[in-house]
Amino acid sequence: MKKVISVFLVFILTALCFSSCKGSETEGSPLTVNGTPIDAEIFRYYLDTVWGDALTGGSKDGRITEATYRCIRYVAVNSTFTAYGLSLSEGEKAELSDETAALWNLYEEHYKSIGVSKETFHKIRTSEEYIEKLRLFFFDKGGTDEISDAVLRGVLAEKYVAFRYVRTPLTDTDVYGNAVPLSENDITRLNVLYNSGVSSSNSSYGVDSAFISISEEFPLTEQSFETLAIKEDDHRFSSLFFNKVKEISEGKASVFQYNDYVYLVYRVNILTDPVIFSEMRSECLVDISEEPLQSKINIMCNAYQSVRDPGLVSEYYTKVANNR
Repeated sequence: MKKVISVFLVFILTALCFSSCKGSETEGSPLTVNGTPIDAEIFRYYLDTVWGDALTGGSKDGRITEATYRCIRYVAVNSTFTAYGLSLSEGEKAELSDETAALWNLYEEHYKSIGVSKETFHKIRTSEEYIEKLRLFFFDKGGTDEISDAVLRGVLAEKYVAFRYVRTPLTDTDVYGNAVPLSENDITRLNVLYNSGVSSSNSSYGVDSAFISISEEFPLTEQSFETLAIKEDDHRFSSLFFNKVKEISEGKASVFQYNDYVYLVYRVNILTDPVIFSEMRSECLVDISEEPLQSKINIMCNAYQSVRDPGLVSEYYTKVANNR
């Protein structure tokens, strides 16, 4: 039977979990959520976060409305996390602390300028980690809305491609260490080697022999020693590269030019390698569960109402505006 949190329980937990949301002694609370004061720093953080969000329409009212919703969401997530009896492991806490410290070092000056402390930044980062734990609680194995491995394999096959490659730059290095274009003769020889490499790759189901043959004549040639699995927005490549790989039949190789390199790409059947699924399973779970997770969080938020202090909200809006 699926677990259900009663609205009453959520209301009680809000007060218990969010003593840290109360305004400081020196600053008033710009809003309350179900009667619980929200710390000014939390409100300013979310106001800063949504400043350029398209949902706000770029207006003062739009930004304040969206920041208010983010505060409600913060309360709803933390209360639900506690209501389900969830917790972060010591390892997760340590990793979160390290990541937060690294981010704080990058953005400390800005956050301090809008009146957000490291302590508050850590609270918000912790709440974001709670969302990921809720994702697992709902949708991972044994979850209340478990997504099966069969479905996740479908996501893997639909959104990702797996491949190995050999690549050679269309430049060489002169005696001074400068890059110079390959000669026409070199390009002709390179094409011959790559076309031969396609045949050998298709025959032997790999790119290793092609790499050996090509690199003997073109020492700057590289190969991927492991199978790569990417989706269209992978930061290492581009959607153009992704689509070129996807056009190749699984178990086959092809040659194409991309970013001043000649590539020989052998596309792997992504579902035949259990290691790929094991490594990509979590990513696939995030992909397919994001929409239903956000839907659940929106439903949680419906149990909360907020009341704003117009004077303080306007004051804090000005503080953030003056430091952007």
